[in-house]
Amino acid sequence: MSTSAELIESKLAAQISAVDPEAVAAAIVNHSTHQAKQRFAMNASIVEIIAMAAFLLRLRDIAESTYDMFNTANLMDDQPKGSTARADLLRETREKIAIAGASLEALGFGRSPATVPSPPEKV
Repeated sequence: MSTSAELIESKLAAQISAVDPEAVAAAIVNHSTHQAKQRFAMNASIVEIIAMAAFLLRLRDIAESTYDMFNTANLMDDQPKGSTARADLLRETREKIAIAGASLEALGFGRSPATVPSPPEKV
């Protein structure tokens, strides 16, 4: 049995997922005057604002994991070619690339990493 709080939460989640946060943001910022931007921002619904906030936080998480991916790739470059450490870091970097790609795809960007051909492995 669902509680009324769970039902409300479910309805809110459905409303949020129906919002295109990029379109809402574009409607706010794509105006030439400050007054027009303000007017469109004030007309945004609470659900639209929550959707934009959630989208921003997901992008921040992806940016953080992408930074970590680049850091791992840099560590890999510091290892001697052919070493076990380099091979382990290459595997870890590729896993992080796949996660970043899948995360971006879940937000509507790009193609799935599974559809992008892999370059020949160099260790």
